[in-house]
Amino acid sequence: MNDNKPEVTPIERPVLTPPGGHKKVLLHSCCAPCSGEVMEAMLASGIDYTIFFYNPNIHPKKEYEIRKNENIAFAKKHNIPFIDADYDVDNWFERAKGMEMDPERGRRCTMC
Repeated sequence: MNDNKPEVTPIERPVLTPPGGHKKVLLHSCCAPCSGEVMEAMLASGIDYTIFFYNPNIHPKKEYEIRKNENIAFAKKHNIPFIDADYDVDNWFERAKGMEMDPERGRRCTMC
């Protein structure tokens, strides 16, 4: 059954509204698995949004490309605009110097 409506996971969701009465949202997506549910919920609520993909801390580059391509596939499937920021890994490593052994959800996350 394809009636040209976006396919989203069939679960009960509350209707979302952008803050401040805004009509459009720029959604930062660090990877499709983390952002997928949010993107589906926004689709189900009829929110007009653009995906902004930026996450230079994903390493190696092959893993970065896998995650970026999943975002691109989702965007194309649902006709959502997609902005691809640069993979500036050298800048990331410089900014993260001294935090290499910090745990997940620590200073590196805040810095990013």
